[in-house]
Amino acid sequence: MAVVTLALGIGANTAIFSIVNAVLLEPLPYPHSDRLVQLCEMPSPGDYIPFASGGAFIDWQDQSTRLESIAAAHQEDENLTGAGDPVRLGGLEVSADYLRVFGVAPALGRDFLPSEDAPNGNHDVVIISNELWRSHFGGDPGIVGKLIHLDGASLTVIGVLPAHALFANDASFLTPSVIRPSLHRTNRDYNYVVSVVGRLKPGATAAQAAEELTVSKRAVRSLYPVFKQKWTVGMLSLHEEIFGDMRPYVLTLLAAVAVVLLIACANVANLLLARATVRQSEIAVRVALGASTWRIVRQLLTESLLLALAGGVAGLLLGVVAIHPLVVFAGIQRTAGGAIGMNARVLLFTLAASCVTGLIFGVIPAFSAARPDLHGQLKEGARGSTVGSHRRMQSLLLVSETALTVLLLVSAGLLLRSFVKAMNADAGFKADNVLVFNVSVPNSKAPGTAEKVRIGQRIMERLAQIPGVSRVGMASSVPMNGGNGLGDLVSREDRPETRNDFEAGFDSVAGDFFQTLGIPLLSGRFLTRQDDTEKAPKVMIVNDVLARTLFGKENPLGRLLHFKGDTWEIVGVVGSVRRYELDYGATPSVYFAQTYFPWRISVVVRTKVPPLAVAPDVRRALADVDPDLPIANLRTVAQSVENTLQTRKIVLVLLGIFALTALVLACVGIYGVISYSVAQRTREIGIRIALGAGSRQVVGLILRQGSKLVLVGLAIGIAASIGAGLLIAQQLYEVSSTDPQVMVTVALILIAVALFASWLPARRATRVNPMVALRSE
Repeated sequence: MAVVTLALGIGANTAIFSIVNAVLLEPLPYPHSDRLVQLCEMPSPGDYIPFASGGAFIDWQDQSTRLESIAAAHQEDENLTGAGDPVRLGGLEVSADYLRVFGVAPALGRDFLPSEDAPNGNHDVVIISNELWRSHFGGDPGIVGKLIHLDGASLTVIGVLPAHALFANDASFLTPSVIRPSLHRTNRDYNYVVSVVGRLKPGATAAQAAEELTVSKRAVRSLYPVFKQKWTVGMLSLHEEIFGDMRPYVLTLLAAVAVVLLIACANVANLLLARATVRQSEIAVRVALGASTWRIVRQLLTESLLLALAGGVAGLLLGVVAIHPLVVFAGIQRTAGGAIGMNARVLLFTLAASCVTGLIFGVIPAFSAARPDLHGQLKEGARGSTVGSHRRMQSLLLVSETALTVLLLVSAGLLLRSFVKAMNADAGFKADNVLVFNVSVPNSKAPGTAEKVRIGQRIMERLAQIPGVSRVGMASSVPMNGGNGLGDLVSREDRPETRNDFEAGFDSVAGDFFQTLGIPLLSGRFLTRQDDTEKAPKVMIVNDVLARTLFGKENPLGRLLHFKGDTWEIVGVVGSVRRYELDYGATPSVYFAQTYFPWRISVVVRTKVPPLAVAPDVRRALADVDPDLPIANLRTVAQSVENTLQTRKIVLVLLGIFALTALVLACVGIYGVISYSVAQRTREIGIRIALGAGSRQVVGLILRQGSKLVLVGLAIGIAASIGAGLLIAQQLYEVSSTDPQVMVTVALILIAVALFASWLPARRATRVNPMVALRSE
């Protein structure tokens, strides 16, 4: 029983620690990865924006002396044609030093030359990922020097990356970004945003490098928009930028399994205390023959450590088996080529956990047993004070594990309430029966915006002909579908003094976008086909959050907004949607015709049948419009909405499993302590029955004993869970860390479990034969 109990605790700790080790302790798989940093623009101290304008990158590149190298990357999706079926690939436009920052060299071919990222250089080159090389080009070693076609442009392959070379990024290709010659890309607002990474020089610190760039910005401050002129430069370690958001969740799980292990230790300690009672005569003989207290303690601790090591071996095997399903369930992708699994650090952790566990559960029984009542124990059948001492110690252990169980149950309950609240949050749109996918129309097929709009119209018209399709629309992005969204400054035209302090998200829309997603029209009208031409008046729709913010209770229809250097008339107000996650509130947004931003296209299709049932027809319809336009990221909107809560769901399920395990262990512990107590009080119970005590009185006696211990543990656990709730407060959504409903529910569950666990030995106590009990001693 002890080995199985320990195996559960140690195995769970091993599995979770393997994830902690991989995402928090292991360095990134690059040379001197501790010197890799992410550069950020900071509106205020600690407010890191994980991307920057192209112009800010140019400034940093020119001004930094503490960075050994610096590079920028811009997300770009392009269509690969001429290599089998057309496919839409995600890639990066990068500055020439991008791979050199990471210390990565192509497995085949070469890296970019500085001239290939310069204004007058050869830009028609590409480096492809190892995965793309193998999946689409059959691993052809002669691929270097050949042409591939991305968005209709012919690019020469100059290199193939090693397998999984681009950490935390699934980019299939790299092309030169060529930022400097473009006014659009060197602008210091958010027209062209990049992720900026750098490598510190030996001995330099991130704080020093950030301070240098902040000071240097003063010389070029006038080039920045007014709202960004006082912003500073921040730097995070690249490891922190990638894994920082996971840290609280992973540490919560590690704390939870540690609590489970402590509860397991308490149970095993109780088992050993019961066993020590049986061995009191043996220990007394050893002491009488000259064994010292330390000698007895050493012997008993050695036995405990052997027991713990046996549990550790079983736990290690259990952990090895559990790691893969755990990683798959959690959807964790560790590193470029790195894996989550057993290594020296995880093995050392398991060994240390086993040894510490052995000491934790062994030290109390060892010292308790090492001081026997020598005179009493050497008398055959005599009763010493040891039984009472052991009983008190077992009661203390039971109170402790009850308190720890309460801690886990309350934490799991708070996360469950938070998850339910998030799931029931109003997204602002109807996600059921809507299919969404992305399409990229390359400039080679549609060099102008009018051509792109016409292709978009043809796609929507063809999709509308599919049986079972009721509505079709387009937008530059769809809520909760993985995009970061775009934003820019917006202000009332009659209040130019506010022009540089209010930002809103924006989307270009076409067709029945709002109707397809069920976004309600609150006033005014939707955009029409007539609005979707360059000669049409500039009109836009705003959401109610922006309308309230800029106009209060005034009617916004017909009012003018200043946006992207132009004046726009508000013709409609729609309901606000949650753009990013269900547990992230609605933000100000504006919508305008596709003509003004046709470079990103997400298509939404509302169906009268299950959405995925029309997926084959959707693919055929798009092929009818253009066989070289691939569909990317085909999924349902409902799936996308659910995926935004995936991290919460994972932590909740795992913590729930650990809490349930703790509850079972607590139940076993209560049963064990009460059973031990009943066994030790057999003579007393027999006397009570002989004197006329009925079954109800005996059961009540035993239940009161168990209930008192559990109530004490419950009180301590509730007090401790208040502190634990504060630690997980940032993981909660619209739920107080001291939610009374959760506290009461946990109390009722634990009391019910305690009564059940106490009732089993209590029922056995009522069957004690008084004559047998009186003769037992």
